[in-house]
Amino acid sequence: MSLDHSYSTTNRERLIAPARRLFTERGYAEVSVDEIAANADLTKGAVYYQFKDKTDLFRAACRAVIDDIADHVDASGRVQPQPRLDQLGTGGSRLFDAYASQEAQRLLLIDGPAVLGFDRWMELLEPSGICLVANGLESWVEAGLLPAEQAPALAHLLFGAFIQGALRIASAADPVAANTEVRTAVDTLMHAFMRGLKAGVDA
Repeated sequence: MSLDHSYSTTNRERLIAPARRLFTERGYAEVSVDEIAANADLTKGAVYYQFKDKTDLFRAACRAVIDDIADHVDASGRVQPQPRLDQLGTGGSRLFDAYASQEAQRLLLIDGPAVLGFDRWMELLEPSGICLVANGLESWVEAGLLPAEQAPALAHLLFGAFIQGALRIASAADPVAANTEVRTAVDTLMHAFMRGLKAGVDA
């Protein structure tokens, strides 16, 4: 007997959508599995058929938010094309814009580390985030300004700096001031980094 995979996929998506909304509105601790199931017009059993537990559903909701962030950054780059060597800096700004949403801040930056634990949280964030940074570094490698063997480590380091900045904004008493402070600091860091690459070649 074959399983109806389309039914399972549909139910999974139906559960993730209200989970994202409810976790954003009230936080992980204040939302129950029963409430998510009710909002999806499904039974509690349907939740546990699709997910191991509430944490697994939360992880899936985070994954969906991360996928939307990657799509946003990619789409923004297509709408406002930049010279290839400038994409590393402008991509960071677009990434901050995407992480500034209430959904991203609540799920990925506030509840994410506490619910998933640091290691699993980073395992969730790193693949797409580092890929976005690596794409920005690729043009510098192709231009002969950055050794290819250094790019993977630099992508990790630069994404780590971005995450620390995003966390600072999300946890600040004055997010608006923190946002300005962090973006200014990142601009300084990125411009110094890029000038250093050019200077290394000219030296």
